[in-house]
Amino acid sequence: MMIKDKKIALLFENLFSWGGAAVVNQNLVELFPDADIYALFGKQDFSNQYFNGKKVKFSFLNRYPFIQKLYRYYLPLWPIAIESFDFTGYDLIISSSHSVAKGCITPEDTVHISYIHTPMRFLWDMKDVYSKHGLLKSPFLNYMRVWDVSSSDRPDRLITNSKFVSSRCKKYWGREANLVIYPPVSLYEGKLIKYKNREDYFVVGAPFAENKGGEFVIECAKELGFNLKIIGKSRGYMRLKRLARSVKNVEFVGRVSEKEKWDLLSNAKGYLATGIEDFGIFPVEAVSCGTPVLALKKGGYLESIEEDINGVFYSENSLDCFREGFYKLINKNWRVEEVSKSTQKYKGERFKEEVEEFVRKSI
Repeated sequence: MMIKDKKIALLFENLFSWGGAAVVNQNLVELFPDADIYALFGKQDFSNQYFNGKKVKFSFLNRYPFIQKLYRYYLPLWPIAIESFDFTGYDLIISSSHSVAKGCITPEDTVHISYIHTPMRFLWDMKDVYSKHGLLKSPFLNYMRVWDVSSSDRPDRLITNSKFVSSRCKKYWGREANLVIYPPVSLYEGKLIKYKNREDYFVVGAPFAENKGGEFVIECAKELGFNLKIIGKSRGYMRLKRLARSVKNVEFVGRVSEKEKWDLLSNAKGYLATGIEDFGIFPVEAVSCGTPVLALKKGGYLESIEEDINGVFYSENSLDCFREGFYKLINKNWRVEEVSKSTQKYKGERFKEEVEEFVRKSI
């Protein structure tokens, strides 16, 4: 039986905001246009905009009061909600999971492939970072860890979005991923601007979540005095904006169009990657513009950033380490064509082709 003859369901989590997981989800919908879509919570308008208006079947959580603002406070109910979906009659479930989607319960003869963006950061390696911001200090975390590990055995196959995430699945779940497939990345198709002709600013994309290093990059801009433009607007935006209210060289440009995004990335002196990313789509987009990246030497950056080819690493989030890397980056005469060329492995329909091939071999 061919893939097109299979009854397929796509299972997502948060359909409220656009981000790296949403890019993957959009590509999965395009790859499997006849699949039914399920989600933990979100808005049908999101599907209308990004999924060609396909009807989404949401869990019971979506009927809860103020779910868009309060969804994190319903965390103890997420496992119950994801387990409540009935997938009877489906041949294939593809879940896109950065929290609980991988834990759905499927019939015995249904193949479940889960694309893992990350094990839940706030349960494992970044629990102290999230707790520092007043989040997730409850005894529910122990319950969630037990559920997270036990539910990691439910998918028949695991795909991860980076080798870094694969290693975390092994460490915290004791499970090997079957394959790494890097997420889809849109690459710049415009004219490259010579490095010496770039404008005098640096850029960072949506550094608002606790793992993104937003506070640190603002501190560096304040101390070193470079101009910083921050793209995007999501949860955590106002917290960072309050932190930077007295820092005149930091500009929050908010949500931008695709054209505005490429203009900002292609004219910048550099992209600053100060968090711990599972993969990191924004830095790769910047590199495709010929824009070098200053990156913390951790996480997914180790797979996309190459020292002195498309960027510079610094070892830890201290001002001294950042300063050393920063001056190394700005004092190098970058050949923008070589910087951009390093992203060609992410080009075109690669993501869809790799997913389709893996699915074909798995059913």
